[in-house]
Amino acid sequence: MKKFRVINPDYEISYDKTIIDDLRFKNLDVVLSCFLCNPPKSKNEGLYYRIIKSKHGTCIQCIAFWHRQWFPYHIHDYHPFYIYLDDDKHVKFILIDDGHHYSKKIFIDKKKLGSSIRISFFLPDHGLTDRLNFGRVFKPNFIPLKPRQIINWWVINNMAQLKLRTKLVDPYKDGLIPENIPKQDSLIYRLNHISNFNLIARSENTLRYTFRDEVVCPVCNQLINSLDFIPVHKDQKSNHLYLKKEMKCKNGHQFIIKYNFQKAKIEYID
Repeated sequence: MKKFRVINPDYEISYDKTIIDDLRFKNLDVVLSCFLCNPPKSKNEGLYYRIIKSKHGTCIQCIAFWHRQWFPYHIHDYHPFYIYLDDDKHVKFILIDDGHHYSKKIFIDKKKLGSSIRISFFLPDHGLTDRLNFGRVFKPNFIPLKPRQIINWWVINNMAQLKLRTKLVDPYKDGLIPENIPKQDSLIYRLNHISNFNLIARSENTLRYTFRDEVVCPVCNQLINSLDFIPVHKDQKSNHLYLKKEMKCKNGHQFIIKYNFQKAKIEYID
């Protein structure tokens, strides 16, 4: 375990189900539903969760996990959403994966008690949206997201790998939490993404905030966001695992990045 940093060392992890309470909070009930897809209900599928306590407040990290996504097909499908609470356990805001790993901040009125919000897993790619008021409501199977499970997912050496890394270690990391309502319609982006052609003419989503890691080209500072699968390597001297990949920015500059599991940090290799 010492070879992997799964949480900011200044934070504490809890699995207290009285806090998560079936997603029922003092000022808000979070209702989950599915539309044009099935909920995660097979063996070891469900809503993996952990509760992060820090000076910033409390964050409930949830990852909905399916063994398979049927369209476009691939094994292991992970979809995160985070619920942020204040010191009185009122929901302040929720982050959802609102379009191929882009994070959307849903503002919650802490003073409006007894309200509810529906978060839907929508379409066969299981993406999230807060803009559907129909679909099949389901009660998830809550599974503690233990360090060993995170590590097992991280070191899968193919596309089934968990690509949520530094922003799982730190749910307050820069580049994760938007300050404002997104300007572009990421739901349309998702529809275009899973189809073979653009259903609706719309430029590519350019939202800055994402659940995934980002790197900047060391030559021209071109931003490359939403890092995907990164191959696993082993240091022959220390036996520590790490991730390494050759990158190329839009301007044609090539460079190599490394994800250091011990530091939970993206590094550049000369």
